[in-house]
Amino acid sequence: PEHLVEVRPKVSGIIQRFQVDAGDRVTAGQIVAELDRDTLEAAVREARAVVHEAEVERDHATLELQRREELFAQGVESKDVLDRLRAEHAGAGARLEHARATLDRLAQELAYATITAPIDGVVLERVLNPGAAAASVASVTGGTVLMIIADTSQMHLLGVVDENEIARVKVGMEARIRTETYPDRTFAGRVRKIASIGDRKNNVTSFKVEVTVLEGIDAVWPRMSGDADIVAEIHNDALLIPEAALRYHGNDVTVAVVEHASPAHVVARPVRLGISQKDRVEVLDGLREGEEVELQ
Repeated sequence: PEHLVEVRPKVSGIIQRFQVDAGDRVTAGQIVAELDRDTLEAAVREARAVVHEAEVERDHATLELQRREELFAQGVESKDVLDRLRAEHAGAGARLEHARATLDRLAQELAYATITAPIDGVVLERVLNPGAAAASVASVTGGTVLMIIADTSQMHLLGVVDENEIARVKVGMEARIRTETYPDRTFAGRVRKIASIGDRKNNVTSFKVEVTVLEGIDAVWPRMSGDADIVAEIHNDALLIPEAALRYHGNDVTVAVVEHASPAHVVARPVRLGISQKDRVEVLDGLREGEEVELQ
């Protein structure tokens, strides 16, 4: 799929229920799962109480500061006492802001207990069942995967091309896609991306290439196996022979042409080759249609 997302919770908790299952189509923002809320709701209530307590403390510090400022204006209170009360008042205000920030964070975590779909798409897989524990994305493990959602409105085939052929592949080239599911059907495609760095394994380098599926998207499914022919050149009315007919002599190439004169014999004839595909080779010059060649 063009877009595939692993849905992980933003807070840890016990999965209370799932609203969707594998195969269901969802829209962005739709509720797909809910975590147990009891612990989070209790934490929010406790945070609200702390905020209320901090507000009372701040209000008391404000009144006390106002009274001492009046006394200081009358020359009754000292400057040291007034400075201390001002510091206490500022501290009470800071504690109130801290309590409010904690309440906001816990309220947000409570909201995160309701998990929504990040994109429009289809639920490819639901990993867990209700009652299972799930870790948040902030955990060391990166969070528990609850489900996988993919936008299947655009699909592409991801394949590899050997380094000796990658120079012929260009973005925008036509491709013909085949899948094991539909062996008798070909899907039109187009090269959309070529990796800028190759993968080297066992001294062999290949490059990843993505081919967009242009038609028949409803028939293909994520993670299907398939392959594609990328059309680098098209030669109409090409004269083809099996690759097994070629004989190499240094830089020269010949084929053994069967002469039916009595007695029948073969004659080596030089040929000029064009493009090749799998076990077939185009002959540009040196042979005529209908002539017979000997295979090795």
